Amino acid sequence: LNQNLFSEKTITIQIYPNFSIPKGLCLIFNNENFISMPRRQGTDIDCRNLKSLFHQLGYRVIIENDLSCKEMLSRIRDFASDPQHQFASSAIVVVLTHGERDQLLVGGDDDVLSVYPFLEALNARNAPLLAGKPKLIFIQACRGGEYRRDTGATFVDEPDSFRHEGDGPFGLFNCMRSPTVTEENPIKWPRESDFLIAYATPPLYVSWRNSLRGSWFVQAICEVNFIYVYLPVKVFAKYARNTDILRLLTKVNQRVAECFQTSCSSSYKQVQSI
Repeated sequence: LNQNLFSEKTITIQIYPNFSIPKGLCLIFNNENFISMPRRQGTDIDCRNLKSLFHQLGYRVIIENDLSCKEMLSRIRDFASDPQHQFASSAIVVVLTHGERDQLLVGGDDDVLSVYPFLEALNARNAPLLAGKPKLIFIQACRGGEYRRDTGATFVDEPDSFRHEGDGPFGLFNCMRSPTVTEENPIKWPRESDFLIAYATPPLYVSWRNSLRGSWFVQAICEVNFIYVYLPVKVFAKYARNTDILRLLTKVNQRVAECFQTSCSSSYKQVQSI
């Protein structure tokens, strides 16, 4: 065996600096009302809690409500070119909407938008001011029509889509920092690097939302006390200042898996996907 495998070495891990004030911009797409699809009751709770959470964490929050697919794509492109990114350490995008198979997001006009061109707007070529900076994407939407069965229930929930079909994975995320580009170190990196994408549910499955408390995924992120429904307290709010993003999402995943299930005759569970 190679003895080097067992020798002690100092390993330096590059991390993203995230010390700017504000830390960056946070854009929230909140689609509640649609032409023919059901209203997404409870999404206003999600939106308010996320706004409060990311504001507490040092982000400047921008909210866009009930946009059509064309408007969503136009807005994400405008966001990508915002000059404020030059002085920011990171960026966050949240999408709260109905979802369908093949990574399709539903706009307020009932049309569908693929996740791929949506996220492509933020890559290093299209958003050079965000190159080498972490871009966190949170998507609260269904990705199919399958359910996870379990037992027990306490409150009424509804799926975040009524078009139940299959879906496929989006295998794109990089949690390590890209090399820093300088005149002395003109390193290139993949256009799609520095993304972390967290879906509320895996491919093929629905994502659940409670009309009074918001979606399970966002509840777990914010850990909202029902009595103080607009005041996020735990998980991200509690641990974000001293815990890395992947460990935070692991805590969120554990929370959703252990503490949430539907109240219909066949109880269903949910788990996130990153």
